[in-house]
Amino acid sequence: MYDCIDAIKKKKLKKIDKETFLVSEKHILKARNGDEYVGLKLKDRSGVIDAKIWNNLIYLKDKFEAGDFVEITGESNYYNDNWQVIIKDLEKLEEKNVDRKAFLPSTQKDIEGLQVELLSLIDSVKHAGLRKLLEEIFTDEKFYSAFIHAPAAKSMHHAYVGGLIEHTVSVAKIANIVSKNYSDVDRDLLVTAALLHDIGKVYELDSVTFNYTTEGKLLGHIIIGYTIIQNKIEKLNLLKEETKLNLLHCILSHHGEYEYGSPKKPKTKEAVFLHLIDMLDSRMQPVADAKVDENTGWSDMIKIIGKAIYAPKKTKELI
Repeated sequence: MYDCIDAIKKKKLKKIDKETFLVSEKHILKARNGDEYVGLKLKDRSGVIDAKIWNNLIYLKDKFEAGDFVEITGESNYYNDNWQVIIKDLEKLEEKNVDRKAFLPSTQKDIEGLQVELLSLIDSVKHAGLRKLLEEIFTDEKFYSAFIHAPAAKSMHHAYVGGLIEHTVSVAKIANIVSKNYSDVDRDLLVTAALLHDIGKVYELDSVTFNYTTEGKLLGHIIIGYTIIQNKIEKLNLLKEETKLNLLHCILSHHGEYEYGSPKKPKTKEAVFLHLIDMLDSRMQPVADAKVDENTGWSDMIKIIGKAIYAPKKTKELI
């Protein structure tokens, strides 16, 4: 059984001698001089690194596809502020011989604990129609199994196995707290929208490569989720028209702006809160998890906020 050695995280590895990676992306490209080469992204549980195949293309380029596990010989170098791997040779591995879990980043939180919190939040919804809608969606075994293992994004935030349930529970918990501070907000509607806002990501993202599926590329998770929820609402026929419209509006507007892929802008209190909470949680997860250099106190660039953060190790002097 092939295992993962976190080669990407170490980054000190110069020569790579038959190390195993998951190919998350593969592209046939052309250099400035017109020569063809293969550009790919290699993944293990510690992250993703760019790789290139310049030589022996006739032999190597058709030996594998995105989603395959490969054993690589080559070397890593630092180019244009990024680590990359130059592949000299490559062999595709049989998936049955690879420990898939070892190559996929996973939530550091307890999945079982997150499931308990999710079910508790569903049970806390007093509105009978909304609670029944939640139960109808989350008791679908096939969907639920995919949901608890899915990433919440390709790379920006919660981009790991279990990321979707972690993000969903976090957004719903914050929604519950917000509703206590603003008494005129419909708490049950806001918590229900929080629990459902990203369910379309189960079908938008491939659970192994974290790449966008064809459905994800053509429709996107907002429309996919909206369709699932609307169909369930019509099937159950338990919601008044105003409640139905308000919930569906929350789903359609939770990205806030058209340029961020939101079909509608938030136009209700619950929709505004959902957008702000979703944005807060999606940005704070990469910030909270950022690795900080012990010597300088600075992190690497955090893509979702476009900057590094300063978080020096606490000392007696600072305290």
